[in-house]
Amino acid sequence: MLSKCANPKCSEIFRYLHQGKIFSLAPTPEVQTVTGMLPGLEERFWLCERCSKEMTLVWGGAQVKLVALPKKRGRARARAATCHEGR
Repeated sequence: MLSKCANPKCSEIFRYLHQGKIFSLAPTPEVQTVTGMLPGLEERFWLCERCSKEMTLVWGGAQVKLVALPKKRGRARARAATCHEGR
């Protein structure tokens, strides 16, 4: 059962489906071997609103792993907008 944010550094408690992001990860062959999970079953994890804006979840070996999302390039967008205005 989901009870708190999957980020171990965060203590946010899961309360509502519309807050944050739920991840449903199918087990990799390595996860199936180590944990005995059956193919077709999925493990569910939740990241709170703040954490889900900065990271995502993937399998890292036999455990779930936090991965930082790529930084948005605000400058490139601003330049593109400026280029389009000049036309």
